Amino acid sequence: MKLTAAQTAALRLVLDSPDRIAARVETPTEADRVNFRRLHHRTEARLVELGLVEVNTVTATDRDTSGMTTEYEIPALRLTTAGYEALGVEAPAADAEPMPPAAEDEIALPLPKRFRTAYEAELGDVHRDTESATYRRVWDHVMNNRPTAPRWLLGHLADVAGFLADLVEATRETAPATRAARRLGCVELLALLHHHGAHPWPVTGHAVRPWGEEPAHCDDCAARVGPRPPADVITAETAVNQDRAERQAAYETRLAEELRAAEDEIAAEYGEHMRRGAAVLYTHPRTGETTVGVVESVYRDANGKAAADVNLIGHGSAGVLADELGPLPELPDMGERVEGQWLITDKAGATLAHVPGETREQALAAARRIPAVREAEARDGGLASRPLWTADLSPAS
Repeated sequence: MKLTAAQTAALRLVLDSPDRIAARVETPTEADRVNFRRLHHRTEARLVELGLVEVNTVTATDRDTSGMTTEYEIPALRLTTAGYEALGVEAPAADAEPMPPAAEDEIALPLPKRFRTAYEAELGDVHRDTESATYRRVWDHVMNNRPTAPRWLLGHLADVAGFLADLVEATRETAPATRAARRLGCVELLALLHHHGAHPWPVTGHAVRPWGEEPAHCDDCAARVGPRPPADVITAETAVNQDRAERQAAYETRLAEELRAAEDEIAAEYGEHMRRGAAVLYTHPRTGETTVGVVESVYRDANGKAAADVNLIGHGSAGVLADELGPLPELPDMGERVEGQWLITDKAGATLAHVPGETREQALAAARRIPAVREAEARDGGLASRPLWTADLSPAS
């Protein structure tokens, strides 16, 4: 196992200071009173994930100036057998190995109350409505406080507990005491799961823990997948996913029909410009300023008034009442394009010349041979040009 210098130094510190390195779940005040040290939270999380350290609650005593003593229960870090092996040190006989995987399908796993409280507050609503079969099963298990868990679910519970611990760590809006209690709940569950040989999935580099018959991300993480859910669970969750997909498709179809009906009704009342994708002219109700836009959707607002979401060119999207929208003015009939001919005008739009040219650059080069064109370009600082149409030709042309 390859460790960084910081991780090795942290393991050495835990070895040299048994039960004197506070886990990150502990509040600073109590741990500092009894002179506990700490690891960097990311280093600690990685060591826990690798199964090199575990949490062991110890009793510490603090004596004040009056001689009164106070006892604190401090979650502290200690090396696991794997941690001793990583340092090349023989583990003491008292350091128990994690339990081997149980042969039975269900194992006793009382969920810590602090973990259930943290899960309900941070992830319960998200997992209840998720499309993930994994999270739906975790939600059902935690919210129903089931006393036993199928072995295949342990790894997924560890993933959620690890993620929840990081989420709580990053949330600063919660009171420190609440945050500490929630972190402690996660560590308590992770310690139970570690005892049964289940560890969180690697945070980076290995995608997510496979579900069902999905293959592992790579050979390195294949051994960490653990037991797979049985066929009946996969079948049941597949049926749930299919039902959700069918209900979502039915909802989207119904919604699309309702939107089309509303659009047809509004277009019949206000005009065909009140349709999705139509170009419109928006007139500001107070200033009278006009802006061109494109209709994104048509609907009736909460007051029953016809309205549309319009992408106003240069101003972004906005909800606009139908009374403030109108069709773009009709363009004049330009006739037919005269191939190989260009109209040259000054910046004000006054016609200067009709010149031949296969490209715009050729036409401008030809136009600059005309003195009046050169004078206009020098006066205005440039010229305007476009293909010539028959409507540009006057009877005298």
